[in-house]
Amino acid sequence: MDIEKLTKSQIVLLTLLVSFMTSIATGIVTVALMQQAPPAITETVDRVVEHTVEKVVPGQAAAVAAAPEVTTKTVVVKESDLIPQAVSTVSASLVRLYSSDSSNPAFLGLGVVLDTNGTIVMDQSLLGDAADADVEISDGTRVRGFVRSRDDATGVAYLSAATSTDKGPVAWKPAQFAATRPPLGQTVIMVTGKTANKVAEGLVTALSPDSSPIPIIETDISEDVIIAGSPIIDTDGEVVGVSTKASRASDDQGFIASASLIPQSGAVKETKAGTQ
Repeated sequence: MDIEKLTKSQIVLLTLLVSFMTSIATGIVTVALMQQAPPAITETVDRVVEHTVEKVVPGQAAAVAAAPEVTTKTVVVKESDLIPQAVSTVSASLVRLYSSDSSNPAFLGLGVVLDTNGTIVMDQSLLGDAADADVEISDGTRVRGFVRSRDDATGVAYLSAATSTDKGPVAWKPAQFAATRPPLGQTVIMVTGKTANKVAEGLVTALSPDSSPIPIIETDISEDVIIAGSPIIDTDGEVVGVSTKASRASDDQGFIASASLIPQSGAVKETKAGTQ
């Protein structure tokens, strides 16, 4: 048969025949290649096929809609994300202390709020013989605080600050204090700054023996940035220590452990007893 003499109908039929034979040949070659493929490739293709079938099977959508969907999600939290949250948590409990000289108040150091009654723990060396100080809370409000007690062993003083001003009551936000000392190598963050909060990150490098009269937490935070009364916190925002003259005498980068600070406040003891 001369292909040049084929009619249009015959050409169409010949084209369909060639296409059919080509499809059969392609299928045979594909099956043969799949049988010769390495196991890893075969498994990958099988998984894709199974996943696709799982998506398109009719009737599954109604079953899923009828049953409650339970989703398990694993969230990876990085330490760099926890630190800003911890600093934000403790910032509202951090106060700045000034001398009570109304004409020229001098910055003394930092303090930490212990309870909602306005009890503040601070480095007693900042006061000298003074019996009072001006307390500036996080929103800029200043009130007068009077020394309630001193502890020469730990080097801290406790102030009782006013609970109201001419503008209304003062909302004291107590910090959360860690009940135990942090382990060696734990990350701690010091919150400091004379006019605005600044942070310094470090590690716990040493702990005083349990038999020591003063529980000291030594860190690798530079002593040049430590301000008297500055607290160190963990990544949960809990205060784990406070810088005092006694702690710095033991180690330039040392802090008094928070567990020895809390019992000194009667209000805090009552709160803790009520929660046990």
